[in-house]
Amino acid sequence: MGHTLKKIGILGGGQLARMLVESFNRYDASFRILSKEDNSPAGKINKDVVIGDWDEDETLLKFARGCDVITLENEFINHERIKFLEALNIPVAPTSEVVRLIQDKYTQKKTLKNLGIPVAGFSPVNNTDDIKKFAEDKSYPVILKSRTMGYDGKGNVEINSSSEIESAFETLSDRGDLFVEEFIPFLMELAVQTARNTKGEMVLYPIVETIQKDHICHIVKACRDRFFHLREKIHEYCRLIMTELDYVGMMGIEIFLLADGSIKVNELAPRVHNSGHYTIEGCVTSQFENHIRAICGYPPGSTAMTMNSAVMINILGERNGDAELHGLESMLNVQNTFLHIYGKTQTRVDRKMGHITALDDNPEVAYEKAIKARGLISI
Repeated sequence: MGHTLKKIGILGGGQLARMLVESFNRYDASFRILSKEDNSPAGKINKDVVIGDWDEDETLLKFARGCDVITLENEFINHERIKFLEALNIPVAPTSEVVRLIQDKYTQKKTLKNLGIPVAGFSPVNNTDDIKKFAEDKSYPVILKSRTMGYDGKGNVEINSSSEIESAFETLSDRGDLFVEEFIPFLMELAVQTARNTKGEMVLYPIVETIQKDHICHIVKACRDRFFHLREKIHEYCRLIMTELDYVGMMGIEIFLLADGSIKVNELAPRVHNSGHYTIEGCVTSQFENHIRAICGYPPGSTAMTMNSAVMINILGERNGDAELHGLESMLNVQNTFLHIYGKTQTRVDRKMGHITALDDNPEVAYEKAIKARGLISI
């Protein structure tokens, strides 16, 4: 019996949408992209594109017409807009309720704590006295955070003494509701991707180390047997989160590893995640393909690594202006390295323009190759 692939709608046209399309193009899948701009990274490789604002009903109706399932490439779409799509009887993954819960980082933290998952201490903030009381209880430094729309370090302010409270509160006062969190002196930052399909089948990827640069993911190190002693506990938390939320799709989970060997879950991302880009070449089935498999109800693919280690390094913009790729030929001489350029026409300082993944059985060699290849590329 023949099987017709579903029409998959993606809210957003950035690099994550582009890699989702790339992951299923070989199955001759059918995608529709909703992008606010023409010539988006995903729009460059997918002919069915709706240009418009998802905050407009007409645009959403035009986009949704004919879609069998809809997903999103970022969590900053108002959950009410996702609810609007659900009212059309089109499945959206993740659901509006999950996005609502995760969009508000205070609600997200409360949910994790109620599940018995270790997180940093936190408290809602209505005024500067709330921050002062929390800091006196937990000790400085503390982190003041906006409850919504914070990413890559935006919407966070570290407070090291009572004299800094007022200015921190002023800095974030235009970002809506706030909360305060204790500072975690972590040994390193970890991340894991996990996918769950519409039938409740779940797969988990290796636990990776992530290295940040100016609050932006810079390097990801994956190794087949690394963090083996943490795997059982972290995977238990992943299964609990995915099951309790009845989550469908890929989720990125960010974790702090402390010096005493304990862990705290820092944040959830209801989508494919930067820390999982290495899976395109580094695993049998990429996070992008497993996300599409999950939302369509297809069986999950193997998450086993293709070699012992993989290192992913982000290519961040170093200037403002037209994007121009240089160094490709030299970079292609570095064996077992893979370049992804996202197709953005304009580069900006710290804008994510692409990434490089290097594979090797030796983790140190994989790291050296990734750094070498990155040094040969400019954009």
